[in-house]
Amino acid sequence: MNPHFTLCSMLLLANAAAEPVRQLERLVVQDRRESGSLTAPSPESSRKELANTPGGTEVVEADRYLTGRSSTMADTFALSPGVVAQPRFGSDEARLSIRGSGIQRTFHGRGIRLMQDGVPLNLADGGFDMQAVDPLAVSHVNIWRGANALAYGASTLGGAIDYRSRTGIGSPGASLRLEAGSFGYLRSRLAGGWNDGTVDAYASVSEQFQDGFREHAEQHGQRLFGNAGWRISNGVETRAYFTAVNTESELPGSLTKAELRRNPKQADNSPFGAVRYDNRRDFQLYRVASKTTLSQGEGTTEFIAAHTYKDLDHPITPFVGVIDQLSNDTLAGIVHSREGWLFGRENHLRSGFLWSYGSTDAATFRNELGRRGTLTADADQTAVNAELFAENRHVLGGGLSLITGANYAHNRRKNDQRLGSATYHREDDGFSPKLGLLWQIHDLQVFGNWSRSHEPPSFSETNNSITANQAQTADTLEIGVRSGDQRAIRWYAAVYASKVDDEFLALNDALGTPLGTINADKTLHQGVECFFEADLLGSSWDQSPDHRLVARSAWTWGRFRFDDDDVYGDNTIAGLPPHLIRGELLWEHASGWYSGPTFEWVPEKTHVDHRNTLSADPYALLGFKFGRRIDDGLSWFVEAKNLADRTYAATTGVIADAKGADSRNFLPGDGRSIFAGLEWKW
Repeated sequence: MNPHFTLCSMLLLANAAAEPVRQLERLVVQDRRESGSLTAPSPESSRKELANTPGGTEVVEADRYLTGRSSTMADTFALSPGVVAQPRFGSDEARLSIRGSGIQRTFHGRGIRLMQDGVPLNLADGGFDMQAVDPLAVSHVNIWRGANALAYGASTLGGAIDYRSRTGIGSPGASLRLEAGSFGYLRSRLAGGWNDGTVDAYASVSEQFQDGFREHAEQHGQRLFGNAGWRISNGVETRAYFTAVNTESELPGSLTKAELRRNPKQADNSPFGAVRYDNRRDFQLYRVASKTTLSQGEGTTEFIAAHTYKDLDHPITPFVGVIDQLSNDTLAGIVHSREGWLFGRENHLRSGFLWSYGSTDAATFRNELGRRGTLTADADQTAVNAELFAENRHVLGGGLSLITGANYAHNRRKNDQRLGSATYHREDDGFSPKLGLLWQIHDLQVFGNWSRSHEPPSFSETNNSITANQAQTADTLEIGVRSGDQRAIRWYAAVYASKVDDEFLALNDALGTPLGTINADKTLHQGVECFFEADLLGSSWDQSPDHRLVARSAWTWGRFRFDDDDVYGDNTIAGLPPHLIRGELLWEHASGWYSGPTFEWVPEKTHVDHRNTLSADPYALLGFKFGRRIDDGLSWFVEAKNLADRTYAATTGVIADAKGADSRNFLPGDGRSIFAGLEWKW
């Protein structure tokens, strides 16, 4: 059957059959008034929404990570199972992966849809920058693992992460936050919100300095995030967003395993290394966006738009050169949600259309000891995407709901080479269906789903005019369970298995000749995600005791391997640790005091090459934090990391075959450090 016809028929049927229900309409209005905003739902509203997804979802409230240093994505997602965030050198840049997405990327993410308030931040070719978000400027972060993000137009293997901004409604008044600590780390943030009933505004401006644990790892950046909303009527609200980012980062490069053990603080001082060629990644990013929400009866419609300007200056190895890219990306879309009846049962439909267009002036110059030399490549790159998506939840009765969905995407990539002969023009169509069941038993949910993901190559994976990469696709099965708040232990656990076709990997042929990033034949991604949170003093999570002794832990297990590959057999795909376990044991008092140890444990080696001949060693880190966090007045924290001063690789590069020899693919983690912070709200 034609996938275009199937998706369009589903949209028309659900909309035509839906009838308004007065009770449901009342619930929707109440939910939105909890946050006081149609365009910016509260954390509680987000939790209710994500709880209706038959798969791995999570809401991370800012108060969870603001109890310590809040600088890297590893800080934000430390207790998020399935989300692997490994900083390259204590910085914003990180390896960010969900269920093995973008597995060989340690910078400039791919395989996940990154959003701000439901509006995609990815550039049109699929890549995104970690510096485009600020954990200090959001009230909470929504996570959809895998195809559970299909209702938001995301059909990638990794799913979606949505940073929900603070507003003048939810965060009135002003606040000042200062963080300082080891390795010359200093971060300041001034924020304020204002609201007069129909108009509100919020702005956050921050600046960060860092000398870095390693040589040649200095960073300096400024970020401004602001939004303003206008409540035009009870059912109409519009909000505008503005982002400005300036970031300058020295890159210390990778070390050999022997160099890491000898002196993890050193940079790559080899003849072609990071210091001699002054490796850096500097860019300016400016973004404007808008969202207008119309809520009427049983239906809610959102109109979204955004434009991003980015100027990248990126000197790296002499073999690549100095990358100079100027890009402009535009996005527009419409999303409609409808709650009513279908065949005599409650029915919830979310559908939409997204269009994005990106144009990049991509030039490369010779790197002459950190300075620009002659022009070696010059191209005009264009990416265009049109995405139509829908997801429907139908209540069958007895606590059981049926979820069906689909995403159709048309993607175009065009590379006009003004210098060289790598011109190409490619188009791709992808259809991603989804089928799931959600069973509510008292305060327990059991879920399962089958889905298909689809991801076209970014310009980094498009290869060349002769050998074209196909889109990466996968079929995924997932089952899991999550509990509510009516007991002293709450938990989430999910098991998934993905059969991936044409995964983007850097491979060699049978003779050992490097092929660059190409499509692997068949690969398998399998994993387990677990999180538990227990009050060891016995109070349930719907109570408010004076004291709690809370044990929290997130365990991520992933087995990513080739499937009877001609060259690699059933070898493990390099890049991610098989196990990542993070947790904390905190005493918490109702007045805001907290204290206790934290830990991170990688109990098995992490392969660096697909031949599995070189690996990073297991490690265990111990930390401690204490402080007090309150809604108004002065909050503070002190946090110590890596108390035993362990030498370890925070993450690694990914190569095809190390042939058992040591090589420059190890990125050391930070040594023993201590950080402190103050936050004053008034």
